[in-house]
Amino acid sequence: MVKTISKLRVKDVMSKHVVAVNPTDSLHEALDLICENRVSALPVVDGRGHCVGILTTSDLIELTHELDDELQNLGRIDTSKPQWLVEQLVKALGSERVSEQMTPDVASICPDATVPEAAALMLRNRVHHLPVVDSSNVLKGIVSTMDILGIVAEGAVQPTK
Repeated sequence: MVKTISKLRVKDVMSKHVVAVNPTDSLHEALDLICENRVSALPVVDGRGHCVGILTTSDLIELTHELDDELQNLGRIDTSKPQWLVEQLVKALGSERVSEQMTPDVASICPDATVPEAAALMLRNRVHHLPVVDSSNVLKGIVSTMDILGIVAEGAVQPTK
């Protein structure tokens, strides 16, 4: 029996194996996790597993814009070695903590919510990822726009006879 999209629950489509970070982790460590796991968002969880924020690639891109302003003044410094610039960027990322760049007021959803409710929450908050949490705010998974689009695409494909 196939469920219609309106009846599907977030727990049916969410990713249960979530890569997460701690607020005290460095941004450099977070960037490594994003690259290694090919994800674009990391829920931020405290020592008890409570979701306290989210760090996305958009947050890191925003940081590069801030660094770009500082790098505009590098013309006065001898930067003849490209390695120097790479070292400066790594140093800047490594010194900041996830808690300094994460979004703390994260939109989240419960596992029993419907997929249309998740989609509406994403639209309302203009986000692509929702941490899935239980009633105690413990992280249980993550649902993304790609998860929802996958379900829509499956429903749109009609088998040929």
